[in-house]
Amino acid sequence: MKIKFQGILTGEAALKAVESDGDALQYVPEAALTEAVALKAVERNGDALRYVPEAALTEAVALKAVESDGDALRYVLNLDLFKKIALSLKIEIEL
Repeated sequence: MKIKFQGILTGEAALKAVESDGDALQYVPEAALTEAVALKAVERNGDALRYVPEAALTEAVALKAVESDGDALRYVLNLDLFKKIALSLKIEIEL
């Protein structure tokens, strides 16, 4: 029997994958990448924030990632969001 792997096709499957390993987010196609999927991934592993495309990055996702792993702040490339997250978590930043 042959089975061809076609990736994670649904949001539900993506959610299950990232529940077990936040890094699985890198294999989730953008069509299945919901805020819930991103939140679960970064909750599990803050460093998974690196796999969240800029267009899908919300304040809630960034905040959850940085709460999970302070170093994840480096993946927040929007300056206003970067400042907002740092301020809310009382992280000193240098610009």
